[in-house]
Amino acid sequence: MALFQTGIDVSRYQGNVNWSAVAAAGKQFAIVRIGSSNNNGVYVDPYFLQNVNGAHAAGLRVGAYYYTYARTQSAVASELNVFLGALEGLQLEYPVFVDVEASSLTSLSRSQLTDLVKYAMDILDQRKWYSGWYSYTNFINSYLNAGALSNYPLWVADYRSSLGYTGSYTMWQYSGSGTVNGISGAVDLDYSYTDFLPAIKAGGFNGYGSSGPDMMPVSGYQLVVFGSNTEYFYTANFNDVVGYLPIGTYPVTQLSREKYNGYDWVVFTYNGGEYWTAIIGDRNRLEQASTDDCAQQLAAANAKIAAARAALA
Repeated sequence: MALFQTGIDVSRYQGNVNWSAVAAAGKQFAIVRIGSSNNNGVYVDPYFLQNVNGAHAAGLRVGAYYYTYARTQSAVASELNVFLGALEGLQLEYPVFVDVEASSLTSLSRSQLTDLVKYAMDILDQRKWYSGWYSYTNFINSYLNAGALSNYPLWVADYRSSLGYTGSYTMWQYSGSGTVNGISGAVDLDYSYTDFLPAIKAGGFNGYGSSGPDMMPVSGYQLVVFGSNTEYFYTANFNDVVGYLPIGTYPVTQLSREKYNGYDWVVFTYNGGEYWTAIIGDRNRLEQASTDDCAQQLAAANAKIAAARAALA
């Protein structure tokens, strides 16, 4: 089977990841944990959005997974109610995987557990997320009916020198104790044998059915940039970077009606052009322009008009 890309998968246990260093080390994709459950219920991994956006900004393709403990269909729905909310507005180039390996699930019958995994993936598919499943070789052979899940891609874990799983698969997690520049401590290492993106785009999955956030025109607002790390973009896509905005204020012409890729977005004017950026609290903010600010902007616009007329005279 031909190798397509090499990558990693991460969760909060890797802490803050230096994604530029990960990319420089040759990793091409990342599968990021959306969340799991504990005694307090279902939760979103606190590093989820940070990791998705960081990996994308470094040029990696990104997918996601969640660790399931669901023993009933209602529990599946409860998990997905949280995780689908966390996915809203994102674009992903790899599937969203259901990670089924918890020991608490092994008391279910093979058919019960298989049906629950399929039920979860069916819901994801209906909600236009390109879904798959993850488990390790012995768990699959002992507790699941892989044939009944064959319509969905499998990401299999097996840490032996050669993959011992004999069924069909699309990805292989070949180490649980790898090291990669940009990450302190151990990290899972993965091979992908499939380019999922064409099918994702063709089916309108993973956020590729929409062209960007729903924007509304506004007036009387300005973008206040107080951090030198505010990037701005040609589109509402973290990969379409223009550069870093100088500290200052910029007139805003459009504002997103809801969050997209996890953020509120604005379109603003700068150096005669219109650009995009996300509102991120540690570097910029959106505020209503004061009367004085509006007057200054109007005066500046009138001065430009006067200069243009003078040049034409």
